[in-house]
Amino acid sequence: MRETGTSVGRGVFADDIIPAGAVVEIAPVVLLEVVQQPFPQTIRRMVFNWTQTYFALALGCGSIYNHADQPNLRYSRDFARQTIRFTALRDIHPGEQLTISYDQTAAGNQPRERGWFEIHHVEKLDIEAGSPEAPREHTPQRRL
Repeated sequence: MRETGTSVGRGVFADDIIPAGAVVEIAPVVLLEVVQQPFPQTIRRMVFNWTQTYFALALGCGSIYNHADQPNLRYSRDFARQTIRFTALRDIHPGEQLTISYDQTAAGNQPRERGWFEIHHVEKLDIEAGSPEAPREHTPQRRL
């Protein structure tokens, strides 16, 4: 984990080649009850939807992975073990930032009708430039 050099802040980067299909991390989660008052934006950027009544804060690097429209990781929830598994979608090369799609659905990488950023009222940042992306008609992208 290191600074990205952009306004996105920290990111997670590969030290070695990670082959497609490799499990990168199995992160335990801390469940946070959904409340009427929204979490601060810093926390909203880090949580995954878990159930109708809980968000999940992934430990390890799980809540640090940044968003990309073309992510190199996918993730899956394990409700019984209260973990999130992050798996490489393709070969990832040393120095490459590990990214997920914040709009991934529970079934995989298909975007939702409404984007995660819109649902959670969080400004979307471009991880390359570090600035907000220009609005688009459809933004396929974060978390379950």
